[in-house]
Amino acid sequence: QLTNTQEIKAGIDLALSELQSIANTFDALLRIAQIEARNRTTNFIYFDLKALALELYEAYEAVAIESGYSLSIIVEEADCFILGDPALIRQLLANLLTNSLRHTPAGTTISLEVQREADTIRLTVSDDGPGIPEEEHEKVFERFYRLEKSRTTSGSGLGLSMVKAIAELHGARPQIVHCPHGLKVGITFTSVDTD
Repeated sequence: QLTNTQEIKAGIDLALSELQSIANTFDALLRIAQIEARNRTTNFIYFDLKALALELYEAYEAVAIESGYSLSIIVEEADCFILGDPALIRQLLANLLTNSLRHTPAGTTISLEVQREADTIRLTVSDDGPGIPEEEHEKVFERFYRLEKSRTTSGSGLGLSMVKAIAELHGARPQIVHCPHGLKVGITFTSVDTD
């Protein structure tokens, strides 16, 4: 009798977990659709991308270390102001950092950079993990696309498509930068002079 009850409870727990996963996927799709419909520009303000990156770095550093990763950050000394939605850029950056933590082995070094280049500000998240084949570079930004090797990890295949939608809303485009080892995703924003 007890075993039967345990089996029923395990089945209910599994069903609830699946429902939560479906709800999360639906929520992510809805957010992507809203972003792509350009319904989210009402929250655009001038903000310092460097300060936001430092905030995310501090939030993720302990998690990275606890999980056996090394997380570093390189930022400009000067302010790096852009026009955008800080909550969406926070989501974009969280997706990129989570992606590196999820799809690389413990011991991987993950680096976050914010660099000013003339009238642009470049945000880069890179890691020295296994990387992805060059022929897959554009495909990883498509909805539900998952590399064959990542199908054993959790996820819906929407993280990088949300990164793409948020970047495009801000007049930018994510790009996988070719590097000999690992993965490097760069996004270039137009800088704003706040003087």
